[in-house]
Amino acid sequence: MFTQCINRYIDTNIDKFETIIQFDQNSKIKITCPVPMCNKLMERDDIKKIATKEIYERYDFLTFKLAIQKNPRFRWCQASCGSGQIHIGEDPIFMCKGCDKNSCYTHGILWHENQTCEKYDEINKPLEIATERFLSKSTRCPRCNLYIDKIEGCDHMTCKCSHQFCISCLHEYPNHESNCNSFGCFDDRLNHLLLDLRNRTGRQIF
Repeated sequence: MFTQCINRYIDTNIDKFETIIQFDQNSKIKITCPVPMCNKLMERDDIKKIATKEIYERYDFLTFKLAIQKNPRFRWCQASCGSGQIHIGEDPIFMCKGCDKNSCYTHGILWHENQTCEKYDEINKPLEIATERFLSKSTRCPRCNLYIDKIEGCDHMTCKCSHQFCISCLHEYPNHESNCNSFGCFDDRLNHLLLDLRNRTGRQIF
C-alpha cells in the first residue's frame, strides 16, 4: 500500500476524531490498520513511522488535547483562537493568555458583558428548553456522535462525517437491510429488489 494513501487515510481519521471530541471529550482516538481484514489498532509509534511530519504533529496535538481537557479546570478559548488554559480561582471570568479576550468559565463562551452568569441563564433558559426538546427527538450518528434530525423522507441518513446509516436501526449502509424491520428500510429493500429485477430482465417494472 502506497505511503501517500496511508497518510491520506490517517489524515482523514484525524479529521473525523477532531469532530468527535468537540461533542464527546471522553472519546479515544482509534485508528485501525487500513489493510483489508485487519482490525488491529495503529499505535503511536506506528503512526510516527508511517505518517509525514505534518500529519504526525496533528495526531500528537490531538492526543494532547484529549489528555489535557480531562482536567475539570481546563477551558478552551474560542475556536478562532485555539488556545486553552487551566483556570484558577472562583471568578467565572478568565482572560485567555493567547488572545487576551475574556471568556466565561461556566458557559465556555466569550464573556457576556453586563450580565452575571445567573442573568445569562435566565435570559437563555427558553432557548435551552427548545434545544433539549430538539435533542430528545434527534439521533446521534453512530460514528461521530453528531445529532441528526429526520424531517421527512426515507431512513437512509448521511452524516457530515460521511457515515451512512439507517436512522431506525442505526446499522451502516449499504447492505444492512436484513437487520432492520422499519418501514423506511422495507421500502429501501423493495426498491433494491425492483432495481435488481429490472437489471436482470431489461424491462421497466413500474
